[in-house]
Amino acid sequence: MNHFIQISRRLAGVALATASVTAAANAQSIASRVTSGPSSGAVQFTYAARPGVCGNGRSFYSTGNSFYGNYSGDFAGQSEQCAAGPVRVVLDLSDHTVVGIHTFVGPVATNPGVTSLGSVDASAATDYLLSVGATSEGRVGPEAISAALLAEGPDLTDRLLAIARDNGRPLETRRYALSALATAAATQTGKITSALIDIARDENETQSLRQRSLSVLARLAHGDGVPALIQLSTRELPGWVGRETLSVLSRSGDPRARAYIRNVIQRLDLPDEALAVAIRGFGREYVTPRDADLLRGLFPRLTGTNSREAVLSSIGELGGAANVQWLLGLVRDASVPMETRRRALQYVIRAGVPTAQLVALYDATAEPAVKEALISVYARLGEKASTDKLIAIARTDENLQLRRRAISSLSRNNDPAVKAALTGIVER
Repeated sequence: MNHFIQISRRLAGVALATASVTAAANAQSIASRVTSGPSSGAVQFTYAARPGVCGNGRSFYSTGNSFYGNYSGDFAGQSEQCAAGPVRVVLDLSDHTVVGIHTFVGPVATNPGVTSLGSVDASAATDYLLSVGATSEGRVGPEAISAALLAEGPDLTDRLLAIARDNGRPLETRRYALSALATAAATQTGKITSALIDIARDENETQSLRQRSLSVLARLAHGDGVPALIQLSTRELPGWVGRETLSVLSRSGDPRARAYIRNVIQRLDLPDEALAVAIRGFGREYVTPRDADLLRGLFPRLTGTNSREAVLSSIGELGGAANVQWLLGLVRDASVPMETRRRALQYVIRAGVPTAQLVALYDATAEPAVKEALISVYARLGEKASTDKLIAIARTDENLQLRRRAISSLSRNNDPAVKAALTGIVER
């Protein structure tokens, strides 16, 4: 049995080495044809597209899950057809160096001045483009990888991982290679998940690459990366990896991620910043009325500045009558710290509170600090009802300092009627 395993391993090694040599030869074949042509200008070649890839050959193409370019109707008013392959790649050359890559799918066209290499083997095209993508600077790396992903042929997981892990390559190319893994075959999910977690936990890597690996995990097909993210978050909190994983999960629409974050934000043993990260994401795109109820009920139990601010921000962004009334209740509540009441006032405006309610709030409170904050709000709103309230305050408020504040705010209003009212008040 051991002898059989050794033979199998040798055969596997030979196969891998042979594949590497073949890939290099394929890439070299196209590379030599490109470099043997004009040193500058445009060179194009075509190759077979993988199933599901289509386009109009000029301005757009689709991979089935994503759409690229510009779509329009034809002259007869009918929708343009999305034709299956081939892929056409146009290389911009300057002194034999690829400085740009343009990709098209569908009916093949050759523009004047473009040197055509004709149709090439899809595998050879993939090998060439990945070799360019792995070694080029600037935008060319991502453009080359993008074109290679359209080619008919085997899954590119291993080669994309090799580019992503190579810290000698441009950072943006490595990040793009990571993002491309989100479209890899489902059979490679385990390998991809393990590699992405390793990168995220590697303290020698740049933070942007580590963050990208976590976001790619969240975008794997069928939500396959979500369980791994949940496990990673549980294991790594409250450190940097744990917080970043929380941030990714809190923005996810996956029900498992939502349920996990719903539990996390109620863990008052976590550091304030970690709670704030979870709350900010949880209270955004996928928030429900039930989630808003949870956040409002959680607020009195929170002691950290960041987490409390995250709740106020989420409730203010969500809006709605129940949230407006809750924020107004905080503004009115004398037991709440004044700074929190001021913040609640700012967010209640964002939540869409009717101006009439804001105007009524001035007379409903006896605290000068709250009234001063309201005067500032009325001046920023600039609506007739709020401006009329400022005029009334300037005329009749018993607090001289508040009257002066209202007059100062009105003095910046260029409305002739306001100017006339202010003149009458000052001349009294």
